[in-house]
Parts: sequence; structure tokens; C-alpha cells
Amino acid sequence: MEDSFLTSIQARNGLEDESLTQGQPKPEVSIGNVKDTDVTERPSKRQKKAPLDDASESSSAEIVTEDGKPKSSKSAQAKASNPNLINLAATSDGQYVIAVTDEDKCVRVFRLDIDGALQQLSKRSMPKKPCAITLTPDQSTIICGDKFGDVYALPLLPDENNNENDSNSNAQEVGNGNPRPMPESFLPSANTRTVHTLRNQKTLQHQLSMTNRKPCKNAAAFEHKLLLGHVSLLTDVVCVSVSDPGNTGAQIRTYIITADRDEHIRVSRGIPQTHVVEGFCLGHNQFVSQLCVPSWDKRMLISGGGDDYLLVWDWLSSRVLYQIDLRTLINDFIQRHCSHEIKTPGSQWQKPIAVSKILAVESDSTTGIPRRHVIAICERLPCLLFFSMDSSGALHYECSKAVQGNVVDIAYSAQHSCIVYAVDTVRQALSQSQVNDRDARAGRLRIGILQFSAMVESWEMMDLGLQNAIGQAVDDAPRGEEPAEDEATRDSSEGLLYSLEKLRKRYQENQS
Repeated sequence: MEDSFLTSIQARNGLEDESLTQGQPKPEVSIGNVKDTDVTERPSKRQKKAPLDDASESSSAEIVTEDGKPKSSKSAQAKASNPNLINLAATSDGQYVIAVTDEDKCVRVFRLDIDGALQQLSKRSMPKKPCAITLTPDQSTIICGDKFGDVYALPLLPDENNNENDSNSNAQEVGNGNPRPMPESFLPSANTRTVHTLRNQKTLQHQLSMTNRKPCKNAAAFEHKLLLGHVSLLTDVVCVSVSDPGNTGAQIRTYIITADRDEHIRVSRGIPQTHVVEGFCLGHNQFVSQLCVPSWDKRMLISGGGDDYLLVWDWLSSRVLYQIDLRTLINDFIQRHCSHEIKTPGSQWQKPIAVSKILAVESDSTTGIPRRHVIAICERLPCLLFFSMDSSGALHYECSKAVQGNVVDIAYSAQHSCIVYAVDTVRQALSQSQVNDRDARAGRLRIGILQFSAMVESWEMMDLGLQNAIGQAVDDAPRGEEPAEDEATRDSSEGLLYSLEKLRKRYQENQS
């Protein structure tokens, strides 16, 4: 019985009978880089051995095409060479532009030349995918939030000397030029003073004696600092400086306001006291996707998300000042402009609301007192909602401007005092999946411009000639033949333009 057992063990280890029966030392059998004689090392994982072909003696295999070139994924190469932009910000003087790219998780800084050309100054890959960026009031630091809830501070213009020293000390270059993480020594959190049982002591000794550990990933080589973190997916971040309410002097204090998927708006102190939480603004029942601080009163905050309303806050005291209903306004607009898009005319639009952008701007008026406006857009809606704000923070509905497709983004041009909006011409209004035919897209502008008229006190379409001059790069550029569309391409663009509904916790049930 013992002989058969020893024989089976010897057969598995590839040993001869004399190795165990005659008391000879166990031979060294190398498997990969691990030897059997080293009992302190962790055994490597079992791997399936592929049969070697007679014509190939190499352990590595490569898929090649008929012309001898290695096969690669065209979609992966295209995404790597031309990643999608998911967020943009600019300094107040318009000299620098900060862009976030989706596939490579990079924060890129560009310099805007006088002739309008962009020159990339830096490219920094974040640990997790960024989803929100802003600048500190002094315009010297980038505040970047990622989808794991962490908020980092990065210098707008990194020090090249520090970056070179960090990269040399923390990474070693591989053949393709990308940094490879260096292996780090492992120290378990437990020690002989905290471990008492015999079993745990043996485990601790085994951990201390291990040598074939996997290399640990080091932190990013560029200068960055973790400021704060949420336990939920972060959606937006703003940085604002106001006078200290607890000090009668003129002391200015900076705050960082963050929003997340779990209906929270958190107010934290600015750098370097970001660990101090001043308070929470709790009033939403769904995710909060947008935060906006008006320039004329930085103690006010306008927030919106997956609820049917917008909220105006006194964020220093965590108090709601005003709430305005969006569901009624949107239903009125749809009945007047989009009734043919609804299956049952006269019925209410039951799809959930997701606020995708909020802007607060000032415009001139005939009385000489600037008028204060708040503009909001929602996913899958072909309109812009305009409100006016009084000194108490109350929002008053002004109008809704219908456009030729779902509005995906808006921006304010202070130089021209106008609102620039981008339209999705591919999909039908009120939908994120139904596609227009090519003939329906041909006559639609991808960019539109609205300007406030002080004479009639209303937002009107800008002169077509000036509009084409400003949007020439997009609207008047020769496009040629559009590429063939497939389901994968439409799904990719749909996820990029219509991503807020996925933040809703019961997304699958609400999807239509």
C-alpha cells in the first residue's frame, strides 16, 4: 500500500524510485522560475501546456495574417490613437485648455495660440477614469474627480524636472517606452506582537519569507495629491472662494463642492484642509449630475440630476432656497412642439428626467441692470430651458427654445455674449436609440447659437451669417461621404452622449 502511494507521488513529481526509498536528497525540479527545493517560495500557478509544433520552438505564439503581419484589432487601435473627449475646461484668460480623454484616462493640457491652434503641453494618465474637472480660483491647479469617488489635485503646468526624477525613481522603461512598475518589498500589517495563535504565527512566518511576489503598482509618476473621497460614484465637482462667514474680516476661504450618485452634495474645505467636511446639502432623491455656482453670488448653488426639479441652495448653511418643477415645463413643451413624437397624443411624457448641464450667465438690459439667467438642458430633450433668478435666489421660468435635435451640451461665450449648443442629429428627438435617416440629417445644424436681445428681452437665434462664421469648423467644413454605420458604432456613441440614465439605481426598469 505504501509502495503504491510512493510510486504515485514519484510519478507526479517525475522522480525515480531511488529518490525516496534510498534516502537520497530530492532533486531540483524547476517549474518556470520556482524550484522545489525552496520551500519558502510561493508555487507558481498551474498553466496549461500547449503542444509545440515541429516548425516552432518558441514558447510564445502570435497570430499572423497571410501577408505575415500580426493580426490586431482595428477598433482598439482606433480608440488608442483617437480617444473620445468626455470633458473640457479652460482657464479664465483662455490661454490653456484642459481635456479629459475616455479610453486612456488621461488629463491633457493644451496651450491655445493666437491663431487658434492647440499645442499639447502635458498628458497625465490617472489611476481611474476621470469624470469631472475644474480649476481652483487662482487657475493654477486642476481639481479632478474620478468615477471611484476620489478627488485629486494636479498642477496645471507640471514641473518637468520633478516629473523626470519621479519617473526615473519609480519606474523602469520597457521595450515600447511605457513605464513598468518596480517590485516593492512586502510587509504584512500583522507582527509578532499582534499574532498569538500557533496557526497565525506560521502564516505570518510564511508571509515574511515569500520572495516570488508580484510587483506592486506604484502611484503615478507625475505630481498629484489625493484630496478627498466619496464612497459612491462622483459626478461633478466645483471649487469656489468666498469670504469666511465666521470672520468679520476680509479673509477668503476656498471650498470644494462635490456631488455623487447617492444623492449627496458634500461641502469640503479647500486645499490643504480638504479633510474637513463643512456640511452636506441633502434634498435630492436621485443622483446629482450637475452643480453650478453663479458668478454674481457665490454663496448660491444650483443643482440638478435625476429628479423632476432643480434646487437652489445656500450651500454654506446647507439650506434649500428654492425648488422649481421641471416635469410640468417639459410636458408643456412636448405638447406644443413634439406631440407627433409621442405614441399617444395628449398623454404625459413619462420618461425619467436627467439634467445634463446647468449654466448661470448675465446679460445686458435696457435698464442698465444686468439680467441673470439660468439655462438647463436634459438628456433626450430637443430644447433649452431658460430661467431668470432674482436676488433672493428664486427661479422664474422664462421660455423654452426648441431646436432640431436632442441637445447634448451647451456653453457660454462671454466674448460674443451668446449661448452655443450642440445637437445630436443622428437620433430622433426624445429618444436615444431611434435613428434618423440620412436625408433627415442633411439639413440640420450640429451647432446653434442663441443671443439675448435686450430690446425684446428674449433669447433669439443669432444672425445666420455670424452663426456660420463661428461654427464654420463644424457646420461648414466639407464632410464627404459619411462612414458606414453599424450597431457597435451607434452603441458606442449612445453611451457617450446619453450616459446619465445609467446612474439611476433602477436603470433597467426605467430604460425604454
